[in-house]
Amino acid sequence: MADSKLVGSLNLGRLENVGIMNVNGKTATKKCLVIPIEENDIYVKVEEKTNEQTGEITISKLYALGIEILEKREPDQWGNVCYAKLATSKEWINAHTPQELEARNKVYLGNFKSVAIPSSNQASTMEAPTVEADQNDDLPF
Repeated sequence: MADSKLVGSLNLGRLENVGIMNVNGKTATKKCLVIPIEENDIYVKVEEKTNEQTGEITISKLYALGIEILEKREPDQWGNVCYAKLATSKEWINAHTPQELEARNKVYLGNFKSVAIPSSNQASTMEAPTVEADQNDDLPF
């Protein structure tokens, strides 16, 4: 039996005030996607962690955009079975009007379809060919 996974993409251009800009670094210029944090209710957590055994300091970073994945009642004409839309934190809800919340709840980011993952053990799913034995066969087994 094959497992399945959901495959799709998120249209980040649907977020508020998103843009592309060139960012100059020390050795190169990179084309970057710029997403405003507050307007898009992105959760940011950056903290230093110290390894107690080695004393090594690492920085833990989390930049999270809340999304909801909802299942469709029936697959659409392209086979999509789920869709993603923005999730909203309590802080964002408390800081905005009901009209802004309603508009945010209508932001759909993308669709997903179910794709079968073939089993890694193909031998277990294949039938062995049958061959009729020859009466003159002198094989020892």
